[in-house]
This record gives sequence, C-alpha cells and structure tokens, in this order.
Amino acid sequence: MIDTLPADGTRAAFADILPPIPDNGTPTARLHFDSLSDLAAAIPDSPRKGRPGEAWSSKDQDFYGVTMAQARTLARDGWQKGAERVQPLLDRVKTARPTRKALTRWDVAGAVPSIPRYLAGNPLAMKTRQTSQTNQQPIITIVSNTSAPWYVEPRTFENLATAAAAIVDRLEDAGFRVEIIAGRRESSNQTGTAAATGENNALGNRSEMMFRAKAAQDSLDLARLVFAIGHVAVHRRLLFAAGNAHPAFDESLGTNQGFAVAMRPLERPPGTYVLPALATLHNEIKHEPIAVFDHTLETLKAQGCPGLE
Repeated sequence: MIDTLPADGTRAAFADILPPIPDNGTPTARLHFDSLSDLAAAIPDSPRKGRPGEAWSSKDQDFYGVTMAQARTLARDGWQKGAERVQPLLDRVKTARPTRKALTRWDVAGAVPSIPRYLAGNPLAMKTRQTSQTNQQPIITIVSNTSAPWYVEPRTFENLATAAAAIVDRLEDAGFRVEIIAGRRESSNQTGTAAATGENNALGNRSEMMFRAKAAQDSLDLARLVFAIGHVAVHRRLLFAAGNAHPAFDESLGTNQGFAVAMRPLERPPGTYVLPALATLHNEIKHEPIAVFDHTLETLKAQGCPGLE
C-alpha cells in the first residue's frame, strides 16, 4: 500500500521500527511491502507516461545487473547463483571471526531433535537455543539502506549481504530472532557534501520505499537475503520502477531517482539497528568480505546491538 503522510508516518507499516524521517514540514510518500516478491509483483510492465523508463530498459546490464523480467523472478525465487558465490565468503568470515553459540538446553520439547538421545530412550531429546525459561528470544530488527551512488560496484552490495548473513547467524546463535527491513529514502533536494551517505539531503520532498527481506520467524534463506541486499537490481531496477510507478513519488524523485536520505542510527527505535551505508563501504572499506564484516560488526556494536560480544 502507499501512504502520503506527514513526516511521522503513523500509518506506514514499518514506521514503528524504522529510524524516523526528519520532519521538515513537507509530506512524505511511503511505500511499504511485506516482502520483496510483493514489491516486484506491484511494478507495472512499463513506465508511467511522462516518467523516466530506464528501470525497464534492457540497456546497461553492468549497472542494472539483470533485466526487469529476471529481477522479478529473482525477487520471487531468490538468487541461487548469488548464494553459491557468497557462501564461500560467508565461510571465510565465520572461520576468521568465530563465535560461541548460545548454551543448549535439553528438554522433552524444542526446536531440534537429537537422534542419538532419542534412540537411547532419553526423554530429553529435543534442544533449544534458549538458555533459560525466561528467555523468549526477543526480536532484533536490522535495517539495510539500499541507496547507493552509480559508482558503487556490485561486489560492494554482495559484501554487505555476506556481512548481514554472518550477523544474522551470530545473533541467532546468541538467542535472538532477527528480521531485516531493506529499502531506501530519497529526497528532491541535495545539500552539502555528504551526497554519498545522504546526511544532509532531507530538506526537499521525501519518499520512502521499504520491504521486509527476512521475517523474524523465518530461518535464514541465503538466496533470498543475498538478492534482497546484495544485488544491484533491487535498488536500480525494482525500487527505481516502484518509485516511478506512483504519482505520489514524483515530487520527491524529480526527473531521476532523487538523492539518498540517511537512516540516522542515533534516532532509531529500541531494538532497531542500521547497517552501514553502501557508499561508506565503497569509499572507506577495502573490497574484502572480512573487512566489510568487521566494519559492519563495529557499526552495530556502536549502536548498542546486543548479542555481538
């Protein structure tokens, strides 16, 4: 659904778990989807009359990654080739930065069975990651801003997805459930010198397009997560097209795709933590997955994210 609202966004689906949009007195168009496949399904087959149609074009595959038709398929089914490419990187990160799993508690009911215990007649044959009866596996929300300048390379997207997957594993090992919300905030106004990360870009008409990349109750699906965070087509195909498809976004996007508005982590709601900006990774961090993971880990720890000690 789409809401054109005051900046507090009280009716937007994810408003309570996202960092607030700075209030500059202008309305904000917000488009929130329960999944990436829902977003892809809502995009029309051609651009709206009078609006840019580059997101539907078959040109410049290096920039867009895949065609619109392929992007729709990947949004529905996940990116298996991407998962196969990221898995060795994820294994490298886990080997270089090992973590201690939460203590296992054995019980007559749980999440994972132990076949040897069951065959031995032990009634405590089910294990859970909960360390006590009072631990109800609280939810941690991770927010990923897909906005990235044109020069940010595909491997930077993939490295962030690798880091995000490793963070999910680490948090779930610590006994938390993790949901991931991804998408972008844009503005018609660009000010200052922080164009890459959007710290000063929130003065014009603003818009927001977000989707749930992983629900808290779902196990990690690497193929879906890698596409949602780690593929350029999500930002440059699907979100470009979603913005151009709706009249409510015209003022915030202008004749292009607007300018990035930062997700300010210091203003986030409790339980929500923001991944580093893609432009920051491109500009400041080496193109190496362990370095990107280390930076992502420190970014979340600086925000007070639990479970990462």
